[in-house]
Amino acid sequence: MKKIKCSAVIAVLLIGVLLNVTGCQLIGFQTTDVLADISNTLEVDVSDGVVIYQYDDHGGFLGDGEMVVKLSFSDTDCLNRIKESSAWKPLPLTKNLEAFVYGAGIYGCYHGPYIHDEDYNPVVPKIENGYYCFVDRHSQSKDKKDDSALLNRYSTNCSLAIYDTDTNLLYYLELDT
Repeated sequence: MKKIKCSAVIAVLLIGVLLNVTGCQLIGFQTTDVLADISNTLEVDVSDGVVIYQYDDHGGFLGDGEMVVKLSFSDTDCLNRIKESSAWKPLPLTKNLEAFVYGAGIYGCYHGPYIHDEDYNPVVPKIENGYYCFVDRHSQSKDKKDDSALLNRYSTNCSLAIYDTDTNLLYYLELDT
């Protein structure tokens, strides 16, 4: 009987290691972690959101990559939390954040959005009504809410969320270069 129990424990451990090594996630674990991470970054609870799109290619050299998460909310609870948070500001985006999300002319040349789809189109539609939260996670950042140096560095480490009050959708963008 002890051999059977020991064998079962070893089998479970091996399956866990195999799933971890291959990058597989058990259903439900990744979404919960993502919502918790986004909530911590944005200083507002988004755990009642439903993930309707998620892309994450972090895992490159030193964790470089980008993440896009689109969340849907069935009520205005999240919006009310956003309105109460000092970390969130009403739209429109600043000039730098507008260039970051949608692309802009820099040094006389067009520069596409920093986070884009396979055709270099912005992943966030133009949003007229809503709020945004920017977090500068760069090592040289003196104020994590200030985006003035965002386009003037050799690397970018930031998070930006835009909440569309017309559709109750939240777009979360994260870029680490």
